[in-house]
Amino acid sequence: MDGTINRQGSSYRQGLVLGLTMAEIMLLLIFCLLIAMATFLKFEQNKLEDAKKELEQQQVQNRQNQAIVDALRQSPALFERISSAAGGDASEIDEFWRDLVASKAAMAELKKEGTSLKELREKAAGMIILQANGIDLEKALRDAELAAAVKRAMPPSAKSTPAPQEVADLIAKGTSPDTGSSGHQWPPIITLSEAGGFYFKTGSAELSPAFRTALLTTTPEDIYKYIQKYDVEVIEVVGHTDEQAFGVRPMMPMAPVADASSAPPLLPAYRQSNLDRWLPIILRDGGDISRLTPVDNAGLGLARAVSVVSVLRQSPKLANFKMIPLSGAQLVNTDETLALGKTPGGDVAERRRIEIRLRKSVPHESVASIVQQTMPAAPVPHPVRPKQGPIRIAPPARQLPSAPAGH
Repeated sequence: MDGTINRQGSSYRQGLVLGLTMAEIMLLLIFCLLIAMATFLKFEQNKLEDAKKELEQQQVQNRQNQAIVDALRQSPALFERISSAAGGDASEIDEFWRDLVASKAAMAELKKEGTSLKELREKAAGMIILQANGIDLEKALRDAELAAAVKRAMPPSAKSTPAPQEVADLIAKGTSPDTGSSGHQWPPIITLSEAGGFYFKTGSAELSPAFRTALLTTTPEDIYKYIQKYDVEVIEVVGHTDEQAFGVRPMMPMAPVADASSAPPLLPAYRQSNLDRWLPIILRDGGDISRLTPVDNAGLGLARAVSVVSVLRQSPKLANFKMIPLSGAQLVNTDETLALGKTPGGDVAERRRIEIRLRKSVPHESVASIVQQTMPAAPVPHPVRPKQGPIRIAPPARQLPSAPAGH
């Protein structure tokens, strides 16, 4: 009996593969085949979806092409041009279609601006005539503006015709004899002085925290408002100081000598200026303003103007406008007169200031054109800025307790 059982167990073990019977192995193989079939069917389904999308795109493109063909059938001249171009290089056809699309876009823009096709043809004909006569189109536009300015400046017909010099003066002022206007409307000067709470560190171009905050918030808004109102694009930042002497150290001999009677005279020792090196770097890349070492009031005024410009350039509203740092040193009073007296004039805190002036970058040529055409020998008049008080900007919310002494 034991021998029979052992033989039967041996036969059973011979039918196993990796512990599985043949039936179990067949079931496992069938399961793997089903998984592979499902994966293949999913792949084929994705290809079918992609084919459907591509077919839809082709159908849309075919409809567009059919619309173009229908449009060509309605325009025989256009059809002839395309037919003639088709016999040449394919690039010619592409260039023609690009020109056609660009022309369509340009016509849509003109219609949007209110210009009709008839007006466009008339203007084009006028431009062709001007070019045929050798007249520069830009110069013609300037001359038209000049003629309009002369017409505005002319007095009523009942009065006598003004002299050429008078017409030139009127155009320079932008007014006529009967308007009573005071001339050009110049942008006001924005003044940021110590008296208004705008402080620098003594003898330095470093801004106080409140001053920096104002340059990042309220001051750019004021500048941008005047830029829009007066149509200017140049921002001049002028640094002004007082007359206090700057940069001299205590007197010292040049070198020790044995004989005091033959000693050289005492000479002042000056610190070295580094503005030539650091001003362009700070304006271009930013940096620590405390690195600047001015040695006189002219350099101090310029360094402070650069310090203000470096902050104003961070304003997105002023990013596209020209900014020019300048120095007035101690030479300009608050009323725009020269400070040439032996004693300082005016309030010292008012004189230690930053002035922001706005102007146009390119002067108008109307006056020069008038003078050259009517009075070649006469000097060209220039408009004079009328005197006006500076515009005071409200001081920042936080002010230092007292003004620092000097500069």
